[in-house]
This record gives sequence, C-alpha cells and structure tokens, in this order.
Amino acid sequence: MLRYCGNLASSSARSLACRTFATTAVRHEDSQPGQNDVDRLFNADSQPRRRNALSINRVELVGGCGDFPVARVSRTGVEYVTFNLFTNIDFRKGDGSSVERVEMHNIHVFGNQANFVKNNLVKGSRVLVIGRLHYEGGTMRPDGTRSPRNASISAETILPINRPGNPNKEDKSI
Repeated sequence: MLRYCGNLASSSARSLACRTFATTAVRHEDSQPGQNDVDRLFNADSQPRRRNALSINRVELVGGCGDFPVARVSRTGVEYVTFNLFTNIDFRKGDGSSVERVEMHNIHVFGNQANFVKNNLVKGSRVLVIGRLHYEGGTMRPDGTRSPRNASISAETILPINRPGNPNKEDKSI
C-alpha cells in the first residue's frame, strides 16, 4: 500500500491520491479463506496421496567368493544362504603411489537362488551379484550412543563368471 504522496502539488490532490491508493489494497475480510477452503486443504481424504519421487536401491558387484556359502534358517523358518564377496580397487594417491583396497561385502540370498549358490559356489568363485543394499543395527543404546550400522546386500540375481581355461594346460581328453 502506497502512503507517501508528498510530490503532489496541492493538499487536496495529495489526500485524494492517498485515499485512492489506500482503497485499492485488498480488504482484510476478503483475504480470509472460508471454512470450506480450509477443510478442503487440510482434509487428507480429499487429496490423493503423493508418492515420493523415483528412487532406486540397486547394487551390482563383481568379485570373488571369500569362503564357502553358509546355509541358514531365519526365525520364521525361511532358508537362506550367506557368503562374503571380495572386491578390489586400484587407485593413485596424491603423491603418485598406487594403492589397492580390498573390500568385503556380506551377501544374503533367498529362494531358488539360495539353492543355486549353496550347490555351485565355492571359495574363490567369481560372480556377478545384483541386489539391493540393506542396513541393520543403528539402534540407540541406554548410554546414549548408537550401535554401528551393518550394510549387507540382499541378492536378487547371482551369475557365475567362468574364467577362461589355462592355454598352457594340455587337454588330455583328445
């Protein structure tokens, strides 16, 4: 709302202009929403629930089986298999030296894939694991500290990667 009209020549023109500008503003009673508007805005049933934006929880790892897979049974009686998968990465430090980092991933496999893993994977097997990342732990302790969160992979697909045969080895079946 414009209140300063000091540049106008006469006092009557000034008062007329100030009254005109003052009345052009929205009146207070017109700016308040009605009860129906408030009910429509805050009623959860009237508006469809919006889903979150697209999100993806997908992990793809290629590595070596650290040990023989271990068959387990959950509290609900579901059989599953766990094994450790090792991956490595080579990178250069700022000083130019090369470093290799090895990481271990805990893999959980359920259903028919669990039977496949139990029967076909051995220590050292190279596999492609496709699954989703899952966290456990992170609960608050009585002393106010938080327990560590453990990440694991819930595998959906396990594909063995066969290494090519040794070309120096003779085939005795011929």
